[in-house]
Amino acid sequence: MLRRVFIACLVGFALLAAGSARARPGNGRSLVFMGIGGHTGQFVSVIPPLPTAGFPGAAFREAFGEIGGEIAYDRFLSDQTTLGISGSYHAGSMSVEEFGRTATSSTHSFTVRVGGDRFSFIDDRVAIYAGPGVFFRRGRWKSKAVDTTTEGPDATELGLNGRIGVYALGLFVQVGQNFSHPSGRALGEELSWWSGSPEGSLGLAFDF
Repeated sequence: MLRRVFIACLVGFALLAAGSARARPGNGRSLVFMGIGGHTGQFVSVIPPLPTAGFPGAAFREAFGEIGGEIAYDRFLSDQTTLGISGSYHAGSMSVEEFGRTATSSTHSFTVRVGGDRFSFIDDRVAIYAGPGVFFRRGRWKSKAVDTTTEGPDATELGLNGRIGVYALGLFVQVGQNFSHPSGRALGEELSWWSGSPEGSLGLAFDF
């Protein structure tokens, strides 16, 4: 029952978005994107110290796939060029068997992106767009095995993003590539590295 209600609501929102996009967006108009997407986040994981065994602990850099939601606002500065800001929250989880026990690693992160796009309209309701942006991301890793929970520090990611997408009939789909410099501090050690990873999202688009 809940699944049917969810599907009906999604179809209704899609029809509403398609119906509202009667005129071509242009200079002075705005676009709001609401959707779901996935990316590869960068994190710092840790193995806690074991003083009785003389083990000082260890920290590692990790990459985990995450899925989440995002919302974006774009303003047309001309008939083809936009400037916008977006925010998103993503999370992921993975379980592995080790020595007869199940260990579950989970992550969460939030991202803020500022960038611009250039739109090429095929007709009034269909366009291809592409553009660069800069983004800031902060996330955290956590692992749970039996009754032991280990949590890593905040990992901060600052980078560049390039994307290409399609806007059509009140919907959008886009793919992009991230190039970033993640960093984090754990067990008195500063970790930093360079990273490159893809991302993608799809959802509803409203213009006004």
